[in-house]
Amino acid sequence: MFLNRLRFFQMRWTTLAEKIGKNMKILRRKADLTQERAAGKADLSIRYWQQIESGQKNLTIRTLVLIARTLDVDVKDLIG
Repeated sequence: MFLNRLRFFQMRWTTLAEKIGKNMKILRRKADLTQERAAGKADLSIRYWQQIESGQKNLTIRTLVLIARTLDVDVKDLIG
């Protein structure tokens, strides 16, 4: 039972990471920024930015806020 719950939460977290990444990409394009330029403005490596945007990396709340500021949006815009 514990493993089933753990898998459920892992699956939901992966889905959230993918959703944030998809929203990042949409908002970055609306801001007319390349991945390289956006990563530079956020002081993140281009590779890390790409991994977040593709849903491959989980991120901290601090990084989420940093990305929102870089894209000039609210955190809820990234999550929603």
